[in-house]
Amino acid sequence: MGWETLLLLACPLMMLFCMKGMFSGNKEKETKGNPTQQSDFQSLQIKMADLIEQNHKLTQEVENLKTQTSEDSNIVKLKKA
Repeated sequence: MGWETLLLLACPLMMLFCMKGMFSGNKEKETKGNPTQQSDFQSLQIKMADLIEQNHKLTQEVENLKTQTSEDSNIVKLKKA
């Protein structure tokens, strides 16, 4: 075997080691970033619960307004002469 063939074989092997290092480095970053993602997820859940509560209150207010207007529609209004 000559030096040329050794260089040709070394190139793909080095590429495999480099790729493995790149992929394992991304996994470490993902696990480190995970707690912040969890806290972001929890804050989004809290905001979602608040919005659901506000939506429920607004729906009740709209229903109350609908019943008030339907009660008001039974009143006969007189025109001034």
